[in-house]
Amino acid sequence: MPSELAAEAVKRSRDQSATPFLEPWPLQIQPAVPTRFLLCRDDRLFPAEFMRRVVEQRLGIAPDEIDGGHTIALSRPKELADRLEAYQAERNSPR
Repeated sequence: MPSELAAEAVKRSRDQSATPFLEPWPLQIQPAVPTRFLLCRDDRLFPAEFMRRVVEQRLGIAPDEIDGGHTIALSRPKELADRLEAYQAERNSPR
């Protein structure tokens, strides 16, 4: 992403909640809801090979994939929005 955009993102960043690392998951099983995982192929924080394995083991699905890194909403907002809209359209289509 352009360095100006990265600098602006850092300027506006804030701490994330530590709750996921401190508290156990409260449910015994995943809710029965449609689930998708969009894997960013160039993510250096959560590498693609690792995430493919985690998604398969924990969710029992193969992830969908998109080019881009960890901050996909900043670096490729149109591609991300297009993919999310396609998921919604697919979900709303008659079966």
